[in-house]
Amino acid sequence: MGPMRTPARLLGPAFAFVITFFAGSAAAFADQPTGSAWPDGKERSDLWLLIVFGGGTVGLFVLITLFALLTARNNYVPPAPGKEIHVRTDTTPAQHH
Repeated sequence: MGPMRTPARLLGPAFAFVITFFAGSAAAFADQPTGSAWPDGKERSDLWLLIVFGGGTVGLFVLITLFALLTARNNYVPPAPGKEIHVRTDTTPAQHH
């Protein structure tokens, strides 16, 4: 088998996306039950929906920010190097114990 060519590299992920999209959204193509098989849910106000979905999103951002602040720390910054130069005159390998 030869090396993979550019069109195959582009078409492979695109084909995988299309297959995954249709397989994952198969439930969306189902028909809605008729009659009393699917009873209507409780009516909810726009304010309630805004609080549930908007408040949940804002709460998640606040939670992540608090976690980031609690786990943040000052990283160690080593001191600036000195002016002296250490030259090794011994050429024997170092012995590690």
